[in-house]
Amino acid sequence: METIIENFLEISVILVAAKVGAEIMRRIHQPAVIGELFAGVIIGYYGLGLLPHAQPGDVFSTLAEIGVVLLLFEVGLETKLDEFIQLGSTSIFVALIGVIAPFAFGFGAIYALNLGNEYQFEVALFVGAAMTATSVGITARVFGDLGALKSKEAKTIIGAAVVDDILGLLILTVVAGLLGSGGALSGIDLLFISGKAIGFLLVVVLLGRKLSPKIFNAFVKIPSAGTFVTGSFIFATLLGAAAHFVGLHPIVGAFAGGVVAGESGMTHRIREELKPLNYLLVPIFFVYIGSEVNIKVLASLDIFLYGAVVSLLAFVGKYLSALGALGKGMNTSIIGIGMVPRGEVGLIFVAVAATTLSSVISEEIISIIIWMVINTTVIAPILLNRILKKVPLDQRDNDERFNSPVVE
Repeated sequence: METIIENFLEISVILVAAKVGAEIMRRIHQPAVIGELFAGVIIGYYGLGLLPHAQPGDVFSTLAEIGVVLLLFEVGLETKLDEFIQLGSTSIFVALIGVIAPFAFGFGAIYALNLGNEYQFEVALFVGAAMTATSVGITARVFGDLGALKSKEAKTIIGAAVVDDILGLLILTVVAGLLGSGGALSGIDLLFISGKAIGFLLVVVLLGRKLSPKIFNAFVKIPSAGTFVTGSFIFATLLGAAAHFVGLHPIVGAFAGGVVAGESGMTHRIREELKPLNYLLVPIFFVYIGSEVNIKVLASLDIFLYGAVVSLLAFVGKYLSALGALGKGMNTSIIGIGMVPRGEVGLIFVAVAATTLSSVISEEIISIIIWMVINTTVIAPILLNRILKKVPLDQRDNDERFNSPVVE
């Protein structure tokens, strides 16, 4: 009984800290995820010590895992397949440059800064992969607040960011698969894991497009209260489990589940009914990440400076993605800056590093990536606001996909 009460108290502390952190960020016009992350750092084992080290399978880590599955399900739900299929060459070029340039910069930075020790090549792969992330939710929220979501630049960024999310998750899956055995790498492993990840996504999407309308219609027809939200939750978690069973990270299955759930024609209802769960569990995931970060390492001058260098490279790498829009009659500065925030997607890489890859990715590298995520997530919206502030506020347009617990 005492253990149960302790769990209750820990969950209460986590949620209170998450909401306090989110509210502080809201008041200074920053994404909630940053406040939740710092809340975890402060109350965690290395901070105030209000939380113990999370162990695989304990209540804290289990709720955090459910939170990240729901987060990726929500990100997938924002991805409309029809829009993805109809993406013009501009968004594709922006997306490809937005993956290749940051990956190259991140990979090179590890060697230039002589980080990674005996796993230098493996760490370079992971940091490069982490720098490919783009938070479509945070960028879209800035455009929405200023009434510019329907602009050509916004549509290009959102389309490219969706592609980057997909490519980034594939890269994360491949890198995590290669490094999960302690750093043993081979060309055959690379091809096998890449093929497995791509094959899984294709199978789920192709089958899901046909089956998801029937599945969610079945949820609607069952009269028992709460069936729809329960069914949606099961749908997300089962696809996460399916990904795990084929040797991939559950987040890949959750993302694919969100994509195909969006084909059911009930996207709005799914989002609205899952939102209360997301408000509870997604913040626990971000607090969990922060609680496992050694605050002394994060606050050290060397790590801060390394983080500043990597953040600058991360900024430049994404800014270069605007080269894909040259000559298209768009403001390339808006596109370049709009691709910069890493936000919640970048923190997913941190979570994988802190759990699955902790034997290869050190606390120092995790802290550097966290600084990169924080800096790009905070600075980019400020710059975007300055550029977009001339948009008349009485001509707002909106897209409900980006009114989410993740970025509010």
